[in-house]
Formats: sequence, C-alpha cells, structure tokens
Amino acid sequence: MAEDDQVAQDANAAPTADSAPADAAADVVDAAAAQAETDAAETAAIDQAEDAPASAASQAAAPSPDRLSRFVGEAVEEAVEEAVAVDPAAASVARALTGVVTANKANKTITVRVDRRVKHPVYGKFIRRSTKLAAHDEHNACQLGDTVTIVESRPISKTKSWRLGAIVERAGA
Repeated sequence: MAEDDQVAQDANAAPTADSAPADAAADVVDAAAAQAETDAAETAAIDQAEDAPASAASQAAAPSPDRLSRFVGEAVEEAVEEAVAVDPAAASVARALTGVVTANKANKTITVRVDRRVKHPVYGKFIRRSTKLAAHDEHNACQLGDTVTIVESRPISKTKSWRLGAIVERAGA
C-alpha cells in the first residue's frame, strides 16, 4: 500500500530533469513553426511588391542592366587587385605543367610531353602516363629535349591552348 502512495506522490510532483528534454524539444518545434510563418509572410510581401506597378521614381533610381554589370565587373577587379596585393602568386590562376619538348618543327609551335604517375586501380602499382600537348612558342626559342614549363591560356588554334611559360633546362646542358 505504501508503494501505491509513493507512486501517486511522484505523479503529482513537479517536473523532473527527465521531462526537461521534452520541453526543450517542444520549444525547438515551436521556434521552427514561428520561423516558417515569418518566412511565409515575407514571401507574400515580396510577391505583392513584385505585382504592384513600380512608380516612375523607383524605375529611374534602379540601375540599368549595363550599369549593373559594370559595377559587378569593377567589384571583381577590385577583389582580384586585393588578392594580388596580399599574395602575388594569386594573380596567375592558370595551370602550369612541366614537360620535355618532343617536336619544334612547326612555326611558333612546340609539342611537349608531360609525364605523370598514376596508381593502377586494381593492382595499386604506380604507372607512368604521358600526354602530348601543343604549346605556343612565340620566339621559336625551344629545341628538342628542352625541359619547359607551359601555362594554360586562351585557345590559340584548334590544338593549342597552352603557351610557353619558361625554359627550365636546356637540352645537353
């Protein structure tokens, strides 16, 4: 009988620490519902503003698309200038590869073999792979066997999207 009285007293007692997480969860649910209502109200206000005819004064104050793109372009240029001021290497976003000149017979064009090592997907052994790229050599400075650095650039011709960056090592030297 005493056990029944104890259970009744526990039921009438104030909430314990075990019920606190349930209350916190209810608060989170209530906050999420309030946020959803606020978002819905803001969306409705935006929709009404878009449907309403704009006055001549507000149309004149809005920048034209050309001016807007110019402002965006200026902002991008300023961001690049700030990045270059902090780190001069950030000015060059082009990729650079190092390879060996395998052909230089064409005028202002060299063929560079770029070697890389890749891991075999099944056996795990590292394998040498190579790619031959055509690069623009403005002054015909490279000879066969030179080790050069080529830099990615705008397309110069059908096959040339790289240009000579630097001659790292001369052949035979």
